[in-house]
Amino acid sequence: MIERFKERLPLIRPLFVPLILYIGLLAFGMNWLNDNPESVWRYPVALLPMVPGLFLVLGMVRALGRLDELARKILLESMVFAFTLTLILTMGLGLLGIAGLTPPNTIYIALFMSLAWLAGKLWITRRYQ
Repeated sequence: MIERFKERLPLIRPLFVPLILYIGLLAFGMNWLNDNPESVWRYPVALLPMVPGLFLVLGMVRALGRLDELARKILLESMVFAFTLTLILTMGLGLLGIAGLTPPNTIYIALFMSLAWLAGKLWITRRYQ
């Protein structure tokens, strides 16, 4: 287990700085928005945590390029699993919205997609072992 972690650490390391910046900017933005709800800067400040997300995307693409073929296949299949499951969820929520149900906050959909990706990765990894 420790060897696998050491093997994967160079792939994960470029993601740490953008994640830390995201968390810091998110905390700053939430506090600032609570203190200044009527400011003209509220929209740019609310979107500020997304800036490190661009670097997170670049880091993930770089890390994906360093993986072997089986690891890439597992990640691709788990992303397809998460994407289609989230698509079905959002379509169902849209149809329920037509019926009058208030849709949940979109951050919950992102959380669902992340959890579905993790579940898909665990399931598909077991298939190839």
